[in-house]
Order: sequence, then C-alpha cells, then structure tokens
Amino acid sequence: MGIITGKITEKEDLTLGVHIKNKLTIKTENGIAFVECRGALKRLSDEFEVGDEVIIEHGYDGRTSKKSGIKHNNLPAISIRKI
Repeated sequence: MGIITGKITEKEDLTLGVHIKNKLTIKTENGIAFVECRGALKRLSDEFEVGDEVIIEHGYDGRTSKKSGIKHNNLPAISIRKI
C-alpha cells in the first residue's frame, strides 16, 4: 500500500459497462500520479473537484495486456479524503 498527497488536476470517467471507475490525476510535490477510483470509491471521487487537495491510500495492480503484451501499473485507490 502507498499514500499519495496532492492536488487533483484532472478527473476522467473511465466507466465501461459494469466496470465503473474514475482516473484522477494528482499533482504532488515530486511529480504526477494517476490513481483509479473503482466501484464505491468512484462514486465517492465524483464528489471531489479539480483543485481539491486530497490524500489517497492506494494498492498496486500491475498487469500485462493479453492483446499487446504491454506491461503497465495501476494504482487503485483504497481510500480517499479531502485535506
């Protein structure tokens, strides 16, 4: 588990069918992180606005694409709150 603290600079709805999720772009002191808010956390993240300062606990969900073989990391949120 990791923790990211920063400002939301973008919020993107990536819902596809029954898989509901938002991708939040978070600007931190050290860079930028892209965090996925899935399921109930997607609905919670809908309440946040661009510019909000947040603290996010996240997990790690690395995967290899079955179609292309490309490896990528997902950072799924475990909790999110405004600070």
